[in-house]
Amino acid sequence: MSHTIAFAGKGGTGKTTLCGLLIDYLGKKGKGPILAVDADANSNLNEVLGEKVATTLGDIREEVARAESMDNNP
Repeated sequence: MSHTIAFAGKGGTGKTTLCGLLIDYLGKKGKGPILAVDADANSNLNEVLGEKVATTLGDIREEVARAESMDNNP
């Protein structure tokens, strides 16, 4: 069974920290696989988790927008 958990609220309230702790807890309990998506423009969840990110969702979004712009304005 899959679950969706989302954290939202004002900046500086600990959302990233709470999310990182929950991911760590669930991982240690064997509740995986876990997909974590940080939609913050100033994202740093990867740093909290100790992971390196080669490509972000923002990078992909910009690449798609560029491609669409080229298609619409040859």
